[in-house]
Amino acid sequence: MNKYLISALLLLGMVGRAAACNTEYNITLQTFGEGVLVELRSGSPGNSRVVQSRRSNGGAVNFGNLCPGNYFLAIGNDDSVSVTQTRYFEADAIYTGSIVMQRGSGNVSHKSRKSL
Repeated sequence: MNKYLISALLLLGMVGRAAACNTEYNITLQTFGEGVLVELRSGSPGNSRVVQSRRSNGGAVNFGNLCPGNYFLAIGNDDSVSVTQTRYFEADAIYTGSIVMQRGSGNVSHKSRKSL
């Protein structure tokens, strides 16, 4: 009896965690039409992992089924990528943003992909 109760509690705990991974992040991206790689990374620069990635020629880029946590974007096809600020995402939320890629300076920093 106890092992069934423990199994049921563990299953309920896993369902609760999965249900919390329902956040969306929708970005409008303006690029140079280069088929740029957009990586959504969890963590912070220097201590992160790729959660999802998309190719974009500009327009809507959507990421879904995200769990609460810190995320940032790495954008670019080369070793040097544009990196956005880290942002905390809560459960049950929809976040939106707009990014305009510019050659030279802008509102994103540049880092080596290997350093992320």
